[in-house]
Amino acid sequence: MAVRVLVGLPGTICSPAVFAPTAEALRGTVEVHAVSWMTEPGPWKVPDVADAVARRIETRHGGPVVLVGHSTGGAIAAHLAGRRPDLVAALVLVDTGAHTRRHGDVDSIIARFRDEWGEPIRRAVVDRSFAGELPPEVHAELLRYAAEVPQQAAVEVLESQRDLDLTAGLLAFDGPAAVVHGIHDRARSVAEAEELAALLPTATLHWADCGHTPVHEAPDVVAGAVRDVLARVSPRIG
Repeated sequence: MAVRVLVGLPGTICSPAVFAPTAEALRGTVEVHAVSWMTEPGPWKVPDVADAVARRIETRHGGPVVLVGHSTGGAIAAHLAGRRPDLVAALVLVDTGAHTRRHGDVDSIIARFRDEWGEPIRRAVVDRSFAGELPPEVHAELLRYAAEVPQQAAVEVLESQRDLDLTAGLLAFDGPAAVVHGIHDRARSVAEAEELAALLPTATLHWADCGHTPVHEAPDVVAGAVRDVLARVSPRIG
């Protein structure tokens, strides 16, 4: 049977609503289910969230899905794919990395989340995630969602991501994979995207003329990557 479900994992303090443009671009191809993992009960370490998403896939979808992870959601998706490849028909990683050694400001973000939790730091992280100015209503919705995220969730998941190296799991995942990266990303470099794609045995690399959040800024590029992996997974499942 064909894969009909895409599970999307957004980044830290990022609303699942950012997947809406990608869902529209994929209308008629797959059903997109974006997960609000940050507002669900903890713990929020990357392995714990990955386990929770695995249970969701098993209970709600009953079989392998296309897993799309953005930013920190990409670390969660990569961890899940390495541990439970039976649940991941295909993997798409968006503006993320195998580790945070080149993510030079992760410690400062963790410190500000811990010590200065409030609207200014949440706004700074949201604004950095896009290359251009968002429509006011979209910007307001993203800030509203970020305000609902527990402070502990934001600190815990970033500390966990900082301390993880996902290289081994990525090398072991042999299902169809793609890496999407916004060339104007202010958080993750082009070199990190190239490294990530090189670690995945079957990955294709897709560049987007946008910032850190192609699932919202460049949905056609993300949709193209999803169609690419679906074309490669269908023969395995048919």
